[in-house]
Amino acid sequence: MSIPDKLKNFKCYDDAEDMVGIADVALPDLAFITEAMQGAGIAGPIDTPVAGHFQSLTTTVNWRSLVKENIRFVAPKAYHFDFRGSVQIYDEDSGSFTESGLKVVMRCIPKNLNLGNLNVATQMGTSGVFEVIYVHISIDGEEMVEIDKLAFICRINGVDYLTKTRQNLGLA
Repeated sequence: MSIPDKLKNFKCYDDAEDMVGIADVALPDLAFITEAMQGAGIAGPIDTPVAGHFQSLTTTVNWRSLVKENIRFVAPKAYHFDFRGSVQIYDEDSGSFTESGLKVVMRCIPKNLNLGNLNVATQMGTSGVFEVIYVHISIDGEEMVEIDKLAFICRINGVDYLTKTRQNLGLA
């Protein structure tokens, strides 16, 4: 049995393949837009998802200090972030550790830049909050999730839940 252990390490790149800096990242919650289904024949409301439609997706990037490599991300335009990591996995049968490649790609628009704090000999706590309009997650090169809000794509484990919607809207 394989037991996912921890994110061993990761790097953060922008669309130019430049390292974005030393950071930690709070990835977005994938929360569907829901609406209550209610009426005759149902013994109470049921919140059902609007398949393929998500609430606002927000990610936060926390940097150690304010430098020109990260302050540039406050300009009002879309940015491409590429987070590449290695997940350590414990193999219970062999008693050894292996690793799995994790890649999270996001296209984001800045919402907020917290400049941080000025205290001697401490990290500044600079952080950026971004609206995510596109996210793609792959594990060991296998696509797991692709959500593109503007192109009506919601692929999870190989199933696109917006194919019929695109057809109905004349987009496919």
